[in-house]
Amino acid sequence: MPSLPSRRYARNHVWAELDGDSVVVGLSARALDQLGEVTDFALRVQPGDELAPGQCFAVLESAKAEIELFTPLSGAVVRVHEGLDLAPATISEDCYGEGWMIALQPPDLSEFAALLDAEAYSELLKTAASCE
Repeated sequence: MPSLPSRRYARNHVWAELDGDSVVVGLSARALDQLGEVTDFALRVQPGDELAPGQCFAVLESAKAEIELFTPLSGAVVRVHEGLDLAPATISEDCYGEGWMIALQPPDLSEFAALLDAEAYSELLKTAASCE
């Protein structure tokens, strides 16, 4: 199997990144640009929970909206980013680093491989921008 890019994207602007044998999940910079400053964050999962693709794992409130975040792939929750509820601005400040939200242990990488790579995600953003 050819090597996969370490970060991939779902159409709902949630990113997933390989981290050893787990996949770390967060919200893309594009989504955060649209939402404005993050003012509140609440996880809806804990380690040990089994998630299916499209299952809500958190609720995020920003200056412009309150949204539910849905997992881009299935797997067992192996880590959650404790403390984001106390420092939700971390998500906006470093969405691809310290702003990660959960880590999953997928049963295999097929769902990860099916997510958009950076180029396909960029094309999705161009298409969305032309419709606005």
